[in-house]
Amino acid sequence: MVFKWVLIAFALAATALFVLGKALAFLNPPRPGRPKAAMLRRVEWTLRWMVLLPLVIAVCLLVFALR
Repeated sequence: MVFKWVLIAFALAATALFVLGKALAFLNPPRPGRPKAAMLRRVEWTLRWMVLLPLVIAVCLLVFALR
């Protein structure tokens, strides 16, 4: 039961970060030769870790469960 709600919370957080990143990228398009906006970089970094870290944990748990 708790596991289901944790998955739902991660899914909602990842979706919110994805939408925020798309909105920021649309409103602040990078100009040639200029880096991305600082807020957009932070959102993309957070989204990457919101997806990768749970994925790594899930794979580790699956490996331990299948042993």
